Amino acid sequence: MNVEIKNDGPGADIGTHVDQNNQLHVFSIDKDVATDAVTKGNAYNINTGWIALTTSTASGVFYFKNDEAPVNGESTYVVESIIISTDGVGTVTAGDPTDIVIIANPTGGTLISGASAVAYKHNRNFGSSNALSTGTLTYKGAEGNTVTGGTSFALISQTINTRASYSLNIEIPKGSSMAITMDTQTTAGTTSVYVAVLGYRKDGKNA
Repeated sequence: MNVEIKNDGPGADIGTHVDQNNQLHVFSIDKDVATDAVTKGNAYNINTGWIALTTSTASGVFYFKNDEAPVNGESTYVVESIIISTDGVGTVTAGDPTDIVIIANPTGGTLISGASAVAYKHNRNFGSSNALSTGTLTYKGAEGNTVTGGTSFALISQTINTRASYSLNIEIPKGSSMAITMDTQTTAGTTSVYVAVLGYRKDGKNA
């Protein structure tokens, strides 16, 4: 059985069709779900801006809680990647990297109660007017901020005075949250860091 779809472009005499081997012949453009989310205005860049860390203890530096309305029946927010940058200005323990811990569903701490807004939060489609819900929390931390409760999900060690991107593809359903702590092993002076989170709202039609 040969099924044809009308094609008025070049090669109109061929068209999209299923051949006698039940193989579909079609010209297509492949787009991953993240790129599709950018196109639809459902993808965001969240960045803490620079945070000054001055000790060799862990400080809460980033918090995100999803309170997004559904996109075609789906409210999950996907964190594609986390970008961490540290400068080399402060004095750090020789040979010790920065310890970065990602925490799933924290319940408290001064990182959350302090409610300090991130420096940057923008749609990755510059032509879209979409914005994250006002109920979705995006906080930056400070030296000494605490994080309590939740479950430690991942430990990342990063050399000081570097910038690195970590592809994680973490799903955060509505009502769930994520926090990040950092210990730069600073013994004197100030080591400045920032956390950038690239993510998108999941589309139920793509599930």
